Amino acid sequence: MLISTTDLAKQLTNPNLIVIDTRSFKDYSHGHIPGSVNLDLFAYHWFDTTPSGIQIFNDQTKKLLSFAGITLGKKVVFYDDVS
Repeated sequence: MLISTTDLAKQLTNPNLIVIDTRSFKDYSHGHIPGSVNLDLFAYHWFDTTPSGIQIFNDQTKKLLSFAGITLGKKVVFYDDVS
């Protein structure tokens, strides 16, 4: 689902909203949506596609998203500057 910048701006004070900036930390440090968390997903790669490797990837991803504040019941918006 997509959200417009206007609608997102109206939701920024919602405590159940997590905004994830997926750009590089360098880009994030030059400016970002207030309250957003930087999580450069493009730098997050996994090459082991065996069943155990995929399980490890899933576990790592859950920890990473939890660290960013994502829990059940939260609305999450990911954004970047790539179209």
